[in-house]
Amino acid sequence: MNEESKLISGVVIRLASNRNDCLIKASLLAGKIMLENGAETSRVEDTMERMISKALGVERSRETFTYITLNGIFVKTDMNNTNFVRIDNRDHNLDKITKVNQISRLFTEGLLTIEEVYEKLQEVDEEKMGYSLAMKFFFTAILSGSVMLIMNGTFIDLPASMIGGLICYLSYLLAYRYLKIPFITEYIAAFFGGLAAFFVNGMVGSHLSSVMIGTVAPLVPGIAITNAIRDILAKHYISGSIRLVEGIFIAGSIGTGIATVYYIFIQ
Repeated sequence: MNEESKLISGVVIRLASNRNDCLIKASLLAGKIMLENGAETSRVEDTMERMISKALGVERSRETFTYITLNGIFVKTDMNNTNFVRIDNRDHNLDKITKVNQISRLFTEGLLTIEEVYEKLQEVDEEKMGYSLAMKFFFTAILSGSVMLIMNGTFIDLPASMIGGLICYLSYLLAYRYLKIPFITEYIAAFFGGLAAFFVNGMVGSHLSSVMIGTVAPLVPGIAITNAIRDILAKHYISGSIRLVEGIFIAGSIGTGIATVYYIFIQ
């Protein structure tokens, strides 16, 4: 009987250990997906802590800590294990963030097991962007033209603004693909987009400044700056400050690219 008790105890411990490992993997994967796709640090931390609290209970979850930066996520469990995942790429995909939030919500409501959560998160992580390149170009042109009109442009300026926006976005994709150097890609994209807008505006158009603003609209780091402010307000000062500096440098790179066009061709 004593041997049977030990055997049962060993099985229970192994099952608990496996479940704990699955929980850590799932929470890290959830945080990784959200951070890579544009979620603010406070949202990522809240989602991970809710998952851990639901799985371990309030008392045990108090001994589990999460620490999140823009380049990595740390989780320390009550078993004195520290787990880490590195964040190498960051993009913007609100659909993935929404799906992770929904999966987390179903888990905290008891409608999914932690194993099912991990499987669903892996599926979300492997999903590709649902929009084709042609669709991205279409909406880029619409964005550039709309912003130009808002900035006191006229309909005769639409060709210059839309073509400039398309060249700007295409230049960004190519520069990012082959260089992958922060801020230089934005400078190159703004320069070639501004160059195309300048020449088209010379043939058809009258409000060059409005056209230039519309041209660089696809590159404006609105999400980065918004998330920076939200992180700072949530007392995530390091991540918020880094995001804010990143947004300022991107804006500076865009402005420098357009200024180069003005300096060469207009001065």
